[in-house]
Amino acid sequence: MSTRQTKSLNTGSFLSISFFVLFNFIGCSTNDPVSPDNVNTVDNGNQSIKKVSASSVSIYNNVASFKQVSNLIQGPDAIVDLEIPEVENPESALQFAKSIQQKTFSKLSLDRKNLNKVQTLFEETVIWDVTIHDDSLGITIRSSLIYDTDTGVGRLFLVGYDYPEEHPLTYDSTEIVVDLNFSILDDSDDMLLSLENLKRYKPGRLIQQEIGRFEPDAYTPGTEPTGGVLSSDITYSSSSFISHTQACFEYHEGVGGSFSKESTFSDGKTSREEVTFNLDGTGTFFNTRRDGTQIDGLFDSADEDGEGSYSLTTTFPEGHDPVSISESGEFTLNSEDSTIDGSFEKEVNYLDGTVEKESVTVNQTIVNNIKTTTLTVVNADGSHGKITLVETPDVDQVSGNWTNVDDTYVVFSAEHYSDGSAHLIITVYESETAFQNGDDPIASGEFDFYPDGSGHGTVTESGKTYDVTIHPDGSVTVEVPA
Repeated sequence: MSTRQTKSLNTGSFLSISFFVLFNFIGCSTNDPVSPDNVNTVDNGNQSIKKVSASSVSIYNNVASFKQVSNLIQGPDAIVDLEIPEVENPESALQFAKSIQQKTFSKLSLDRKNLNKVQTLFEETVIWDVTIHDDSLGITIRSSLIYDTDTGVGRLFLVGYDYPEEHPLTYDSTEIVVDLNFSILDDSDDMLLSLENLKRYKPGRLIQQEIGRFEPDAYTPGTEPTGGVLSSDITYSSSSFISHTQACFEYHEGVGGSFSKESTFSDGKTSREEVTFNLDGTGTFFNTRRDGTQIDGLFDSADEDGEGSYSLTTTFPEGHDPVSISESGEFTLNSEDSTIDGSFEKEVNYLDGTVEKESVTVNQTIVNNIKTTTLTVVNADGSHGKITLVETPDVDQVSGNWTNVDDTYVVFSAEHYSDGSAHLIITVYESETAFQNGDDPIASGEFDFYPDGSGHGTVTESGKTYDVTIHPDGSVTVEVPA
């Protein structure tokens, strides 16, 4: 437990705590590892199908350990050259609002003299409503500003649509409410009141719609907010097993904070996550999954000294094998760019008393404003692999490889969403040499994972396709095709 003194929350503290939610609450794999022997089939199936299913679960578990709560609220997509950042804390929200305001004035070449006249003539009016199209990017942008001269409050709207075919979005809109202090052109005394973003995804995507909102605590113009409430609401496609997820992150200076997330599934069951933040940098978290699995733990953030740690225990329902998972780790936080380095150990305890161990090392880098996380995983049985996560505004791109005990070689890629869901594609080869020689794979699979670790997918081997169900505890059932 930390012995640091209680302190008020400054902007740096809020940034570190937001980051710590990302790191701790998902920075530790909480599903049980799956071996081919833990995969059930209608008949005995074959080893290739089992390996693809088991490897997919293991890959997702390691990715989910860092991205299940990746950002408490996702920011707008990058539109043209507006350089919109992810909105995950008060500072970035404020800077985002200022960036849109300043760059919109510049991009649209607005008449400053006429703007000053307009703002004194009307109570509430549309100052501008302009649509432009970037042929090179294939994106259409609509920007408008509504200003109330009675209150001095402005509402700035920025909408992106007509996205290229390969882009995951169809629509991306942001509303920023700002107290302009009766001056449209002078932002030195502006105060952000709220920010809301709506994303709609193209058909065939796991997520249908995503809404994020930020409301800062009151602050003095010219300074930055030190607390507030961030919330998100996600609706999934009608074909998805998961239906809806709501999340809320709240922190107030001198009080502390909390995080909660609840997901609802098509069978009516729910899963819930809760985190508390103390003023001395310590905290607790608790997770109840829809199958009754419980995860609880403690953490000490790297807010002040750059050194942090965590420990957690996963307890499965009675009769489950394995019985529990114990996990702990330590990390360092780079104060300049918020990247981390660390190592983590996990022990899996089985009914017969045996224990399996796994070690993970983590390294993050930022190059050209792109954050890349590399996970190097080594199991006690000799299996090992490397997973790379590249963060983007809408979905994180995952790729890597894995070598099993029998030398079969796995290559995979995935899209990982902010809520912890993912779409994974995996291919298995006889060996790494076979892969390098361009030999045909022995099996392949495609899976959708949901935030609680469950999922559905298919595995293809020797021309046959098998339906696969992944349960919240990590166990897998393979249906033999008719």
